[in-house]
Amino acid sequence: MSLTIVLFDNAHWRKRLFPFASTRPVGNIRTGICTLNEKWEHIFQSPVTYFTADHLSGKYPFEHQDSPEFLFIMANVLPSESLVKELKAMEKGDVLVDETSWIAIKTSEPSLDLENLFENYNPIKSSSEIHFLNFLEDIFLQNKSQLLFDYNLLTAGRQSAAISESNMVFGSWIFIEEGAMVEGVSLNSLEGPIYIGKDAKIEEGAFLKGYVAIGDAARVKSGARIYPNTSIGPGSTVCGEINNSVIWGNSAKGHEGYLGCSVIGEGCNIGAGSSNSNLKNNWQFVRLFDYEDLSYRETSEYKCGLFMGDYAMCAINSSFTTGSVIGVGSQIAMSKFIPKFVPDFSWLTDRESTAYTFEKFINMMERREQITGSDSLQSNLSIFKYIFDDVKYLHVENQS
Repeated sequence: MSLTIVLFDNAHWRKRLFPFASTRPVGNIRTGICTLNEKWEHIFQSPVTYFTADHLSGKYPFEHQDSPEFLFIMANVLPSESLVKELKAMEKGDVLVDETSWIAIKTSEPSLDLENLFENYNPIKSSSEIHFLNFLEDIFLQNKSQLLFDYNLLTAGRQSAAISESNMVFGSWIFIEEGAMVEGVSLNSLEGPIYIGKDAKIEEGAFLKGYVAIGDAARVKSGARIYPNTSIGPGSTVCGEINNSVIWGNSAKGHEGYLGCSVIGEGCNIGAGSSNSNLKNNWQFVRLFDYEDLSYRETSEYKCGLFMGDYAMCAINSSFTTGSVIGVGSQIAMSKFIPKFVPDFSWLTDRESTAYTFEKFINMMERREQITGSDSLQSNLSIFKYIFDDVKYLHVENQS
């Protein structure tokens, strides 16, 4: 092993990507087809590890096994063809920088001295246009470009599985992995690629219009309408109308309802008939709750939908207003519009708004594992406990 890729996010700015970065390193966030760590591993054909927050180090340890070389990459940096060329050209002792920050450092040491950055390393100015995941909305805003990057990365030199004649096919920008079942489906790749992962099931009567990615073993149910700039993670089940959104792995939006300009975390469940708004009636910029400042931040976007942290769930016919941020592990069953911000581990109904009892949450997760066969609880237990203890102060009356 000659090179180890280290995704660095042990810094204050990672809170801007909560609730998603509270349960994983920033380098494990999904945008496009792959998570960031999967992209870098495929690009360099080298192991990827994390230099991240302490509470995540049990599940995501810094593993380097005495590697002779390390390429530290700012975890929220998104790969591009030009950036990859610059990174591959770096030598030991180089630091790649742009106008605002360092991008990558190549070193023989498994540590960094960022306070003396330019004394310890040789600065090289990047000529690439660098894109970052700075805020929640960047995950879906960058999804189109990253989906294209990943499509080219994963399909280069490979041939798609055969496309059944039962499908209605427009264009040829389609790649289907072996084992996927795609029958009686409308596949429109005239304006963007369609990627369908291994063992995915796309049921008859579904409509996919690229740019679209369907992850391994995911299910797209009959009648689903999947519009451009949408990524469905591995093991997820979807139906209804989905546009310009990223759904993580093992989540379910299995019924009718609209999801747009949104990001849904791991293990979430969206009840039948639930929908989100992504445009304000007054056509003003959308404001989102920011975990770093504990206040509402005005984006520069007119369209922002729902941002739901891992293992959050909502009941049937839930209505999410424009720019809703839902915390990790929250349970919501309301007949009216849900507040714009729901803290992690909330129990929210028409009658009460309180913190979810931690023991009851764990019991629910144990029952979930028995039914679904998943095994995520043990590896996440200490992370859940840290977040639960850390956010108790947020369980106050929220703005709407």
